[in-house]
Amino acid sequence: MNVSHETSYQKTPRHSLPVRLLHWCYAPAVLAGIWSGLYINNPSRSLGFKSMDQAKRTHFIAQYILLSSFLARVYYGSVTKNYRQIIPDRKALKGMPKFMKYELFLTKRKPEFPKYNPAQKVLFTGLTLLIPLQILTGFGLYASKTFQKTVNMAGGLNPLRKMHYLLSLSISSLAAGHIYFALTDSLRKLKSIFTGYK
Repeated sequence: MNVSHETSYQKTPRHSLPVRLLHWCYAPAVLAGIWSGLYINNPSRSLGFKSMDQAKRTHFIAQYILLSSFLARVYYGSVTKNYRQIIPDRKALKGMPKFMKYELFLTKRKPEFPKYNPAQKVLFTGLTLLIPLQILTGFGLYASKTFQKTVNMAGGLNPLRKMHYLLSLSISSLAAGHIYFALTDSLRKLKSIFTGYK
């Protein structure tokens, strides 16, 4: 008598299609903006651009893709209440010490969290707060006459340029942290940003 043992596996939805599509719009835009911005700040052939015009054109396209996809993501989050999964609440902050102990190899027991760990929530919230400032300072530098109030609030073009650069470094650090947690957490969770399921 042949007995077939079938393991029932039900896929668990993790990321909706709009979330995945928007992620793959603003993620490359952020990376392209950082890359081209580094060249604009300090031109070097090692960054892969043939000219300043090419870098500026890349930066210009990236900023508009980022702006439109970011606004669409904020709208989607507010309509679906999806933002509640991203903003760190009291429970997430309370679980931060336990999570950091695991990340710093002080314990082997990996703490479980519903969707995102506390550090990811802090990273996502940080990006949500910094990206609008980055876009605003970028427009101030690109069209200083139109955004004269932004330039004046920063104290002039040079302080605004420094602010834009510091914001880009902060966003780069948060993006690097996000990539690190995505690659070191779980392969199933990593696949979910492509398939929608874990």
